[in-house]
Amino acid sequence: MKLWSGLAWRTTVASLLLGVLATLAASYFSVRKVVAESTRFSARFFTEAMLMTHGEACRAAPGGWTYTSPTGLTVVAFDAARVLGSPGAGTSGAGPDPALVARMAQGEQEPVSLHFPLFDGSAWGGKLLTRVAAAGPCSLLEYRWPRMTNRLSELRWMLLAAVAFTALASALSMAAVITPLLRRLRRLHGAAGGLGSPGYASPADTIADELGDLSRGLDATHARVLSDAARIEAQKHALERFLSNVAHDLKTPIASLQLALELATTAPSQALPELLVRGIEDTVYLTALVDNLRLACQLGEDVDPLEGEPRAELGMIVERVVRRLGLLARRKALSVESSHPDAELWVRCHPTMLEQAVGNLVHNAITHGDPGGHVVALLEPVGTERFRLTVLDDGPGLPPEGLGRLGERLFRAPEARHRDPRGSGLGVAIVRELCRRAGLTLTFSANAPRGLQVIIEGPRAAPPAEAMAARAAGCPPPLPRTTG
Repeated sequence: MKLWSGLAWRTTVASLLLGVLATLAASYFSVRKVVAESTRFSARFFTEAMLMTHGEACRAAPGGWTYTSPTGLTVVAFDAARVLGSPGAGTSGAGPDPALVARMAQGEQEPVSLHFPLFDGSAWGGKLLTRVAAAGPCSLLEYRWPRMTNRLSELRWMLLAAVAFTALASALSMAAVITPLLRRLRRLHGAAGGLGSPGYASPADTIADELGDLSRGLDATHARVLSDAARIEAQKHALERFLSNVAHDLKTPIASLQLALELATTAPSQALPELLVRGIEDTVYLTALVDNLRLACQLGEDVDPLEGEPRAELGMIVERVVRRLGLLARRKALSVESSHPDAELWVRCHPTMLEQAVGNLVHNAITHGDPGGHVVALLEPVGTERFRLTVLDDGPGLPPEGLGRLGERLFRAPEARHRDPRGSGLGVAIVRELCRRAGLTLTFSANAPRGLQVIIEGPRAAPPAEAMAARAAGCPPPLPRTTG
């Protein structure tokens, strides 16, 4: 298996190498330490026994004294005052080991030197230097012992046994640690392959470690993918329904406009005004529908109406909307009027989007108004920091249960559909969404004694720099602020 041949094999080899190196290093340093300490301990007893037996002979030989035991241990006597008192003395081939002399001169009591035949070519297995008196021919003793081949063989077998034990321990630790880890990784791998599909099988890893966290993360991601998929599917169906409604809304005014134009080419002159009114109504409706579709797409793409700190002069926007829809209102025997203060009233919002929202409200009031009725757009300041835009009509209005749902996408009251089958509630829904993103409040209420009242309220904004510069340059005053 790929995981086994890769991760497990590399982990096993690495643990074996590290275990063997650690065993060899620990054995080497521990053997040296144990041998050195045991040699010092044994030398003290041997020195006492040797001086009791051969002390007179050693002190009576000023030229040097040497003793070799039956086991090959050699003891050589030196004068400590001569060797340690004169630098370089006794460093010839017949003198003590210079390295041991130097270590003793630095304060070490019984320096020991161990020789391993695998690392150096010394004929001795080791040397030890001990001082038994301040001066005299037998005051400094050097012990030299031969290499012990049988002991080295035993040590070699001990090292091999330690290496074998380390390898076995590494294999067992790999089996105890790596194998369960690989099993958990295989479960995670299988779960990741089914992420987001109906056949997803949770790893169900409850261990509180990194892999457990990854398992819980996969479960959370799977749930989020399913949720997003369900949301996207719902949006898809909603979009299909929306496009179907828009196609229906476009079909009716286009057919009506085509019929009005065909009749206008053959109708007598007295029938032309009525046909022109129908054509104007359908043209205005199509223009508003196309603009609303464009704005709905922008809002759907999360276009921010406040991006770039835009400014819109709301009084001029109301004036343009009323002037643009005035002809439609007159053709339907309605009067549409606006009122706004003489001073400029700036709002923080994208101008085109805000004008489309105001146009939707006024157009909606004209569309559902009765002949001879009135539509009013009233803009007024509220204190020094806020504004209120009110759109009033005296049409049939809506029942209380319909007022609460105004602004919902694709919602139209049954009475409104009966009066005008065109439309899907897109215009009012756009107004609500734009107000929400621009930080404005939108409220619907009944207009006593009949009709509908729509109020947009929010904070005022400082005029843009170019408007203040034009005012400072003495530009002509704005147009009159009341239009009917």
